[in-house]
Amino acid sequence: MRWGLVGTRGLASFGAAPAIAESELGELRAVLGSDAFRVRAFGDEHRAQAATTSLEEFLAVPGMEAVWVASPTFLHREQGLAALRAGKHLLIEKPLAIDAEGAWELVHAAREAGRVLATGYQARYVTGHRRMAELIREGAIGAPTVARTYYGIHRPGPPPEWRRHRESARWGALADVGTHHVDLVRMLLGEVSDVTALWGAQLGFETDDVVAAALRLESGPLATLTATTNVWTQSTRIEVHGTAGALVAVDTAPKGEGTVTLYRPEHEPEDVTGQRVAPWAAQVDAVTRAALGEPVAYATGEDGARNVEILERLVP
Repeated sequence: MRWGLVGTRGLASFGAAPAIAESELGELRAVLGSDAFRVRAFGDEHRAQAATTSLEEFLAVPGMEAVWVASPTFLHREQGLAALRAGKHLLIEKPLAIDAEGAWELVHAAREAGRVLATGYQARYVTGHRRMAELIREGAIGAPTVARTYYGIHRPGPPPEWRRHRESARWGALADVGTHHVDLVRMLLGEVSDVTALWGAQLGFETDDVVAAALRLESGPLATLTATTNVWTQSTRIEVHGTAGALVAVDTAPKGEGTVTLYRPEHEPEDVTGQRVAPWAAQVDAVTRAALGEPVAYATGEDGARNVEILERLVP
């Protein structure tokens, strides 16, 4: 599938463009950016056939079938709707939109256009996370009762200007990293029914840089989530405890590294990490297969919209 990429910085640079090149089924056809010099250089670097600052020109590039939107959050809705109206399949980085209304508008537009809409939750494609979901369904840890997640990253300097303001980003750490674990909790344990949270802006910007939250799952378990962009080093941890054991994933985000371990009484800890994959490339292939009509699991637009609803409740 021939892809167009919206964005030339951040994830677009270190994640999306390399992922399309590494994927089995993807090819980068066009790039859209806001800076003419940078977008041309970016297009040359990643061998895109077209590079432009015009959304209209970008969407008219011959042969382009799908678009990956990796621009600032406040642009997601407008750019996503334009891509759907142009008949493109669509992958939008999380959060899907700056509010739930915009997120569901994208979902409905994709349905009307008959196109796939996916949300950029690459953690869903980590083999160890998928194995956790399988083991929970199989009853390997008994009935799940509690979960605990942590996602902390270190930034050597202030975030981009748009991430500092609620008008353009709405959330900080919660939408940057915490939303990945909101999504994984839903993937592992089902739908969230109730939430509460505390948040802080320790670095002095409008947006949050630390969030501590509690979630109630419709299936019964309670979960905690801590997300921060103001710690000394990057680390992630996901624990699901049940009546007969536990599953613990350590440093498995964002690149699918780290380990997943199954703990059970009277058993040695078991490594269930499985084969490591490049999750962003695996995401490209999964969305491509979905667009081709194959019955594959992926983070849908509905997942993205539901997660935005949860973010709104955690940090209004």
